[in-house]
Amino acid sequence: MSIPLGYYLLRQRKILVPSGFGFWLLFLAVILIGFLVLWTPVPGLVAESGIARILPWAYRALWFGAVTVVLLFIGNTSEKQFPRKWLIFLMGWLFILTVIGGYAGQFLWQYEFPSFLEMILPRSLRSNVFLNSLIHPGLAQIQDILGYPDPRPKAPFEYANSWGANFGLLLPFYLMTYRYTRHAGHRIAFVLVLLAAIPPVIFSLNRGLWAGLGVMALVIVVRMAITGRWFAVVGAGATAIVLYIGLLVTPLWETIQTRLENPHSNEGRSNLAGITMETVLQYSPLIGFGATRSRQGNFFSIASGATADCHQCSPPQLGTQGSFWFLIFCTGFLGAGLFCAFMLRRTVPVITRSDSWATPLLYPVVFFFCVLPVYDLIGSPLMILMITLGLVWRYEQEKKTQLVAAQLATAEAVP
Repeated sequence: MSIPLGYYLLRQRKILVPSGFGFWLLFLAVILIGFLVLWTPVPGLVAESGIARILPWAYRALWFGAVTVVLLFIGNTSEKQFPRKWLIFLMGWLFILTVIGGYAGQFLWQYEFPSFLEMILPRSLRSNVFLNSLIHPGLAQIQDILGYPDPRPKAPFEYANSWGANFGLLLPFYLMTYRYTRHAGHRIAFVLVLLAAIPPVIFSLNRGLWAGLGVMALVIVVRMAITGRWFAVVGAGATAIVLYIGLLVTPLWETIQTRLENPHSNEGRSNLAGITMETVLQYSPLIGFGATRSRQGNFFSIASGATADCHQCSPPQLGTQGSFWFLIFCTGFLGAGLFCAFMLRRTVPVITRSDSWATPLLYPVVFFFCVLPVYDLIGSPLMILMITLGLVWRYEQEKKTQLVAAQLATAEAVP
């Protein structure tokens, strides 16, 4: 979709860009420069060769370009051309699909089917692990986090953690749709969907999702307290107590306790993060290595690695298991700093505002940064974040227009 949107932009007489866009352009430049170091030998890492190395780099580079086009399209269209209400409803509908996918992954996980691309592409491409993860639909990932095989919902996304990331990012948009409901039946349906969304959050076993939702809820309560909305604060506290009691009387509470008692990936993630930081600091601190790479052996010895009986004895690639580590490993500290600087700069307009429709746009950004170290977000989550920032930018433009109009009116009123 970025292709027709980009064509629309190129037909404009003038393309506006948001404040701080220079940070993002420099970040994109670092991504492109990363092509030059894709095959650079690094001690302790598996030697890279062949053109297959280009595929993951090119995919992510194109994706960063696509989200840029979407951001610029939203900011260069007026409320009349592209009402924000439509976009909020579309994001709210995607949230409902995510909830449905959560139930499908839990109860229909055994069903799989090929996508159209999977059927028409040659076997040599379909067999590529990276490409197959993008084009092969599935309802769940089967993992043994609790000590036994258990489905974790992922539909309609690539991975279980992607499902959790998108759920958290889309939830504020769904909550924003409430302000557009006019009938009692619609409001009842709105509440029922929220209640139905709770079980998939629990049986997804997504600790990152749980933590992100908790932080987001805390930020909401703090902001309500700062603005003096004490009735809303009390209501939020009462709702939390009711939900807690409701979980206690259902099997879902036992699932939460069991998951917390089985950290599963904590040690592996910690080791991977440490090796990532050490490698980047020592060999390429400025621009990183362009794309993810595999380590020789395991965390403790280059003489050991994956075997036929133990596929997990080899650690995940450096630059995975969290987009924060992806940014550091693939774009260096320069790229990671530019990325974060742009995101934070574009969030400033809604940090101190209390507008009824713009304030909730802060919460997807809060959730994104909360799960940045643990979820791979360079995909649909990044697209949702850019849509959020596009709406923030449009809000900023509206405020500037109103301010200029008020100043002109004041000037005309002065004799």
